[in-house]
Amino acid sequence: MAIEKIRGVVINIVKYSDRHNVITLFTRSRGRMAFLSPVGSGKLGRMRSARLLPLSVVDADVNMRQSRELQLLGAVTPAEIWHDLYFNPVKSSIALFLSEFLNRYLRDASPDPAAWDFILASIRVLDEKKQGLANFHIWFLVRFLDIAGIAPDLHDYERGDCFDMRAGIPVVAASFHKDILSPSETHLLVVLSRITLRNMRLYRFNGTERRQLLDRILRYYAIHFPGLSGLKSPDILSEVFS
Repeated sequence: MAIEKIRGVVINIVKYSDRHNVITLFTRSRGRMAFLSPVGSGKLGRMRSARLLPLSVVDADVNMRQSRELQLLGAVTPAEIWHDLYFNPVKSSIALFLSEFLNRYLRDASPDPAAWDFILASIRVLDEKKQGLANFHIWFLVRFLDIAGIAPDLHDYERGDCFDMRAGIPVVAASFHKDILSPSETHLLVVLSRITLRNMRLYRFNGTERRQLLDRILRYYAIHFPGLSGLKSPDILSEVFS
C-alpha cells in the first residue's frame, strides 16, 4: 500500500452505501479521480462532510492499491478556505451548477492544467465577489469555451449573420440543420464574447432572458460534448435569478 498526497476540487458527490460516498475530484496533476470516502458519524463525520462539498478544494491522503477499482480517500484537509461560498444562497446555487457542469465536462481522466488553473481562480473570485453575481455563470461558460477548444470564430461576423453552432462560425443564411442561432442571437453572442469579470454587471437580462441565454450556451457545449446535455442545476439557477 502506498499513500499519495493529492490536491483536488470536488466536482461530484454520490452516495455509495450507508458507510461510504464516492467523491470525484479534479486534480491538476492527475486529472479526474474518483474515491471511496467514509461517511463517518459524530463530530468527525460532520467535519469531514463539511470539507467535501461541491467546489471544495482539498488536500487528501490516498491509499493507492492496485487491487482496488476505487481508491480509498484518507485524511482530508482544506487547501482553500471559502468564506462565503456555502453561506450565500446565490453563490451556493452557482457552485452546484458549476460542479455539475464540470463533472460532465471533465469525463476524461487526463490532466488539464489550463482548466484547473481557470477553475481554481474562478472559484476564488466567486467566493470573494460581493455583488453582480447574476451573470457569473454566463461569464464562466463563455470564458471556458477557449479552454474547451470550441470558442466561436467570429472574425468574419457581419451584422445580420446567423451562427452555425456545429461549425462554430457565422454564416450568411440559415443552414439546413437546426443548430443555428438567429441573427439577433448571433449578435448577442458577439456581444457576450466581450464579457469580463469587470463588465459582466453591465449585461442586463431578466430571468427569462438569462435562462434562454444559458440554454443556448449549454446547447452549444452539448453539440460538441454530448455528455453535457440534460443538466439539472439550471432549473435551480432559474429560480434564484427569476
